[in-house]
Amino acid sequence: MGSLSLCCVSPHPPILVPEVGKGEVSKVAASAGALARLASEIAGIGPDTLVVMSPHSPVYSDAFIVKADREMTGSFRQFGAPQVRIQAPGDEELASAIRDFIKARGMPVASGGTADRGLMGAAPEIDHGMLVPLYFLAPPSYMLVGVSISFLDYWSHYQVGLAIREASEATGRKTVFIASGDLSHRLLPGAPAGYDVRGEEFDRAIVGIVGSGRFAELFELDPALIEAAGECGLRSVFALAGALDGHSVKTEVLSYEGPFGVGYMVARALPVAEDPARKLTRP
Repeated sequence: MGSLSLCCVSPHPPILVPEVGKGEVSKVAASAGALARLASEIAGIGPDTLVVMSPHSPVYSDAFIVKADREMTGSFRQFGAPQVRIQAPGDEELASAIRDFIKARGMPVASGGTADRGLMGAAPEIDHGMLVPLYFLAPPSYMLVGVSISFLDYWSHYQVGLAIREASEATGRKTVFIASGDLSHRLLPGAPAGYDVRGEEFDRAIVGIVGSGRFAELFELDPALIEAAGECGLRSVFALAGALDGHSVKTEVLSYEGPFGVGYMVARALPVAEDPARKLTRP
């Protein structure tokens, strides 16, 4: 499989971080335990670079942003814990290669600098969609690349996953891809986005697809179900699926819970061997 060593899904509620969540952390113990297990696996791999796709990074409506500043840094200041900081060097070579492979697939891409015309909400620090997974999963020494979602279609996100894999192979980087995202925000009455009975149905579908590795079924999801769920992680999961295109996989959902009305899934997907039968053409 070249240099892409592992793909994983991580939720990103700041309440998971003990310095932020304090006494509430006990309610997300399953997620914290699963992330600790995943962190141990990543440390064993010893990756050069973590590539994180976050739905909370600055976003273009019709393009992707691939960012790797010389120093990537952020804190949980807006969540009351400014002393908790994440800092790592950006992998500028890998980021450049990812942009090149995205362009080769006919999609617009930017570097995320403030000069990029049309950039909305640009911020000097990395967002909590990256910070929370990195708090748990970052090994002692690593480089970092941040990738935004886009308002482009799901197939475009699938192709970005492919581009991440191709760039990892081309640069020889040992890479771990982290698909950051929460599932339905409408699981319970009083949930952040309100309640919808179909939120639980959506989460069951995603947990089943990721757990089985039948990623082609992502393209069969009912658009009305996706809309009802009020999710923020589906595009990241499509990118994860694309990174594994054409390969047999070993997948496992390590945990799922939704104590605050938002679905949190921790999962891993390990590429095993090339399998042409699992190579998708555009749905």
